[in-house]
Amino acid sequence: MNEKSNDRIRVMEILNRSQYNDEVIDQLDISDLDLAFSDLSEVMGDRIMAKRVMLRASSLMRASFHDCDFELADFRSCNLEEIHIADCRFGEADFSKANMKYAKINISSCFETCFDEVDFSYGELVGTILNHATFRRANLSGIDATQANCFGADFSSATLTDGKFEKTDLENANLSEVDARNADFTNADLTGATLLNGNFTGADFTGAKLDNVVWKGANVEGAKFDENVKEQVLKMI
Repeated sequence: MNEKSNDRIRVMEILNRSQYNDEVIDQLDISDLDLAFSDLSEVMGDRIMAKRVMLRASSLMRASFHDCDFELADFRSCNLEEIHIADCRFGEADFSKANMKYAKINISSCFETCFDEVDFSYGELVGTILNHATFRRANLSGIDATQANCFGADFSSATLTDGKFEKTDLENANLSEVDARNADFTNADLTGATLLNGNFTGADFTGAKLDNVVWKGANVEGAKFDENVKEQVLKMI
């Protein structure tokens, strides 16, 4: 049996013990391990080093992680429903097609992270850095992304209905073809963002920075703006 297999068995024993005993795992290194198709539901970990770990199609429902490093990790098609994450790093990790309903990834770093086609409905990204992350065709209905930093992020064709983006940095973000009905963009920074052909019916842009926004084809029926702003926006549609 090779060393990697031994490492996997040892790590799975530790993870399973955490599940059964309700214990928090501290400072475990699982970097580069293949843990795909594993049941890691309700695992709790602090300061775990998990760079490039392969967790594809695993279940991490209701798991909890704090101050962990998951850079370049593979979470494709995982079940992450109700996972609770704070102060973790996910640079260039891949969450595509994961189930992330009610998931919380707060005050974390997700630079260039892929969330394409995830179901992140009713989740939280409060205060998280999402610069150049992608959410193409993702379901972010009811998301709370208050004060998140989404500079250059790609939300094209995503569902953002009833989402909270209050004080969120969306500079140069791509919001083309989004469904953002009733979304809250109050005091957000949308400087240079592309809202091409998006549906912003009933959205709230009060106090938002809207310099150099591309509004072509956008639907802003019933949307709220600061005084005299809506007239200018309608001219650009």
